[in-house]
Amino acid sequence: MISNPNHVFYACIAKGPTVLAEFSSSKESGIEIIGQRCIEKTPPNHSMFSHTIGNKTYSFLIDDPFAYFAIFDEDLHKSESLWFLNRVKDGFGEFLVSKMVKDGEKMGSFCFQGELRFMFRDILALDADLVNALTEESSNDSRNPSLDSTKGKGAVIKPLLPKPSKVLMMKKKKRSSGEANGDHHGGDLDNNKVNGAGENGSREFSVSMMQKSNGFYLGDGKQKAKQIWKKHVWVVLILDLIVCAVLFGVWLWVCRGFKCIDG
Repeated sequence: MISNPNHVFYACIAKGPTVLAEFSSSKESGIEIIGQRCIEKTPPNHSMFSHTIGNKTYSFLIDDPFAYFAIFDEDLHKSESLWFLNRVKDGFGEFLVSKMVKDGEKMGSFCFQGELRFMFRDILALDADLVNALTEESSNDSRNPSLDSTKGKGAVIKPLLPKPSKVLMMKKKKRSSGEANGDHHGGDLDNNKVNGAGENGSREFSVSMMQKSNGFYLGDGKQKAKQIWKKHVWVVLILDLIVCAVLFGVWLWVCRGFKCIDG
């Protein structure tokens, strides 16, 4: 489970470079653009990939042809982020089965946004409800000291956290109120800021991802080179033996055995 749902800044489901549905709970402008550009740079030949930079952790869970991507706070434990991505993967699989969507069917950009946005909220709300239940249980035990003292020892008390849906509702209200009042001043400037944030974030992510991938494969490259060299040596030795055997056979045929030696 996720101990702090507010540590999930962004999440999405993609097929290739196409984002099918996304979820955002961060107040940072342009995080959706950063997420889409990260999806375009999904690392090949990986089932999982994670990298932390700038107080954020970028994580991929890849199950071809789909990729599940999320941006977490760096303080979130890796096991929690992996649990979240697996839960999104399972939920999306159940959704495809219920809709009887075939693997080869064409899927457009954000084609499942209206239906899957509730799935992201439900996953995080499930965690928040579990935290609340544990907190209520521990508070009831403290009010009733006559209860068994061993009860609830394994429960971990965690602070109540606001649900991400409230943050999204507040953001929507602010946007709607700004549009209703005709507040369009500085629109181009805001767009430039968003585009700048998206380009810088995606550039930093792509550079760091390439550096990590190169470091990851550096050790394997030496071993592969040794294996290839050994194979070449064996091939050369075998070819030499075959040539020698053929020449020896020709010599025996010309000399009719070992008569040349006897003469």
